[in-house]
Amino acid sequence: MPPFFFPADYYYLMSSTSAVALIWWVIPITAVLGATIYGVWVTKYKSKYDNQTNRSVNKFSKFQNSFRHKK
Repeated sequence: MPPFFFPADYYYLMSSTSAVALIWWVIPITAVLGATIYGVWVTKYKSKYDNQTNRSVNKFSKFQNSFRHKK
């Protein structure tokens, strides 16, 4: 008896050879594609975002310091 949380066609789908083969191809291809996109982002665009973050942090620090009492 199948567990209650699986749809009725789940066991048929998993017993289908073509569905299993598709899963074994889709998951690795998705992983490689994701890793490639991340690698391109790190090499080309990460420094741009880091610079903007540093500028934003510096502006916020100046803003915080403007409320401190001068002795």
